[in-house]
Amino acid sequence: MSDDGDETVLIVDDEEQLAESYALHLDGHYETDIATSGGEALSKLGPDIDVVLLDRRMPGMAGDDVIERIGEWDLEFQVVIVSAIDPDTDIIGLPIDGYLTKSVSKEELLDAVDRALLKARYEQLISEYNAVAETHDVLQEEYAQSELETKDEFDDLEDRMASLEADIDAVVDDLGDSSITNIFD
Repeated sequence: MSDDGDETVLIVDDEEQLAESYALHLDGHYETDIATSGGEALSKLGPDIDVVLLDRRMPGMAGDDVIERIGEWDLEFQVVIVSAIDPDTDIIGLPIDGYLTKSVSKEELLDAVDRALLKARYEQLISEYNAVAETHDVLQEEYAQSELETKDEFDDLEDRMASLEADIDAVVDDLGDSSITNIFD
């Protein structure tokens, strides 16, 4: 995800007018860029892209092929399929973060992008929390609690853990009823 708070959505659809309408829906919420083919999408993907809205059925390189190609890259972005093709078991194994069936309203599009970004934030927080928790565990195994209580750095570490836990809880609350939050049920 972008570090500057200006998330960028790459809209990939061979119907240029439809892609432009999606960009208008997202205007004021996210930066957008448009690609009208799979090849053009691949050329525009980089670390500045946070979410890809991807049509599955395009001439030349289909959306599934784009997903396969970008799955080989070491880039961090979310992929939401926006397609006239109803989802079926053929999406099993596709690394996607959402699926919308056309036609899509502005609210559905915004919600899908918001949820994809929340999922990315959740994954980022969990990764950071795990690293901090591992350091915490190592220090607790190495030192007596009475020694650790005198170290400001350990207090800072525990404060960071508590802050990350609160951030994770907030993201889970924002996600509401989703597969991520259902993990904890």
